Amino acid sequence: MKVLVFGSFNIDHVYAMPHLPDRGETLYCKGYEVHVGGKGLNQALALQKAGATTVAAGKVGADGAYLTDYLKAGGVDISAVAVSDVPTGHTIIECDPDGQNQMILFGGANRVITEADCDAVLTAHGDAALLLTQYETSCVEPMLRKAQGAGIRTAFNPSPFVEALRDFPYELADCLVLNQSEGESITGETDPARIVRALHARNHGEIILTLGADGAIYYDGDALVQMPAYRVNAVDTTGAGDTFTGYCLQALLDGKSPQEALRIGQAAAAIEVTRPGAAETIPDRAQVEAFLQAQGE
Repeated sequence: MKVLVFGSFNIDHVYAMPHLPDRGETLYCKGYEVHVGGKGLNQALALQKAGATTVAAGKVGADGAYLTDYLKAGGVDISAVAVSDVPTGHTIIECDPDGQNQMILFGGANRVITEADCDAVLTAHGDAALLLTQYETSCVEPMLRKAQGAGIRTAFNPSPFVEALRDFPYELADCLVLNQSEGESITGETDPARIVRALHARNHGEIILTLGADGAIYYDGDALVQMPAYRVNAVDTTGAGDTFTGYCLQALLDGKSPQEALRIGQAAAAIEVTRPGAAETIPDRAQVEAFLQAQGE
């Protein structure tokens, strides 16, 4: 089943910090690494590893071959990734010893995508069963609108949160996948059950809300399903949400129940956070199945 991931492709600069710096504080980092990244890239890889036939769509700069080569090596179709004369997007990520992080994003080529680019992608891949996108690129709303109009099921990860997302037309997304902080910012609610109900009132579809160490919730207007998180020693939480998103959505596409989809997504994310990095540490399907078996499930 083909999934089209329209999203961001970034070069991640990762700094190991003694702690996350306070305002005005200067710190020496304990280590520095460069990784492939971007929510679009991460989610495309996660979907591919989960079993989807995945097409990545978006833009990189002339310096972005590092990213597209990585996607191609992972089995992702990169034919819909265009090359721009604007530099590739990049991310500065600071990680503390507890695995928490904070980021700075430079949009670069991700931010110069046009509606004509969206039309070209949908013309080439109008047979996709699902379009998944995030909010790190330009033309997100037009892409969702065009895909939905073409009869493609749409999923939206409204991340990273910015003020414009408070009034976003969420009816363009058949499925919303987001974390609790993003849900609180969009709805003004703090209770997870109230957050998913408020979001459902705006998109009338499926809501998948991740709660960090407290697990995740699925709500479609009828049943509310919650699954706890697996307890692991987190090293780096970068990419955990993207890993969960890819595996959870693919499980739903495979016909799994919401409870089973949450379980699979949680297992994949639990493995990912025990390893430093993001895209490079997304587990494959066999590793996720082995993890679940080890849990006695």
